[in-house]
Amino acid sequence: MKKTIRFILLMLVVLGAAFFLFRTPDTDREAMIATYTNPLSRFLDDGHGGEIHYRDEGNKDGPPILLIHGSNSMLQTWEPLVALLGDRYRVISLDLYGHGLTGPNPKGAYDAETYIAEAVKVLDAVGIERAYWVGNSMGGWLVWRAGLSVPERTSGLVLIDASGAQVAEKVKPYLGARLAQSSFGQMLLPEITPRFLVKSSLQESVAYPQRVTEELVDRYWELLRFPGNRQAAVDRAKTPREPEKWAEIGSLEMPVLLLWGEQDKVIPLSHARAFAAAISQSKLITYADAGHLPMEETPEQVARDIDAWIQATDAAAAQ
Repeated sequence: MKKTIRFILLMLVVLGAAFFLFRTPDTDREAMIATYTNPLSRFLDDGHGGEIHYRDEGNKDGPPILLIHGSNSMLQTWEPLVALLGDRYRVISLDLYGHGLTGPNPKGAYDAETYIAEAVKVLDAVGIERAYWVGNSMGGWLVWRAGLSVPERTSGLVLIDASGAQVAEKVKPYLGARLAQSSFGQMLLPEITPRFLVKSSLQESVAYPQRVTEELVDRYWELLRFPGNRQAAVDRAKTPREPEKWAEIGSLEMPVLLLWGEQDKVIPLSHARAFAAAISQSKLITYADAGHLPMEETPEQVARDIDAWIQATDAAAAQ
């Protein structure tokens, strides 16, 4: 018995030492805001004690596009598209609750309807009634969910490697997401988030690991450690994703564009085909040289296809 007690005490000491040795503290809020805002960054009072970071960029007279990033990402993931589409379109992007400079939801809610309400609040703030909603991964899931719950606010939907399809081939989350879904990871991740974990997760998400620059890793790592974001990631992982909503996707009435990286190991191409089969008025385009993040990996192709599709959609609506 004494040996057992000594062993337990020893393990507690080792774990305690490891915690203090490997602990990665939160980044400084004001320093992150200074680093990751631009002159068009704004902070919107959400009415619940939080502030939503968003940007309203591009051609103010052009058709509006609303950009929704994926899990553990941030609005900067869209910067290449904003640069390519800004001459023709008004482009609005935001940091979802628990991401980027928005930080955690004061009410602790990370369900689809809460996120959709956040996006609508930004549209209201900039005076836009309807927009083309564009989303990647979890953001793509939120976009098609918005098509079901607030169709009157959508001109059309663009799903980029979107989640939520119920198919036989299951998704394989990247390393960070796998940890966030485990009880061990949920205990450690709010305090211990090594940089190599972020780098590995990003490299798993793209077609060619060399596309993951050190600057990109730093941005993801620093903003993941923005105060409250890591605990929000854990809370979000525990939030039900409502797979039963998939049965309603065929009722979408607006035009839908599906863009997918053929080398996506996170949400494979079979999910794109499931979306295409379920949504009668959809168009599917795939990219041979992209993984899970085409808008960062091959932004020129993505911008070209979104532009052509919106022009064709608007022309058809005018007729």
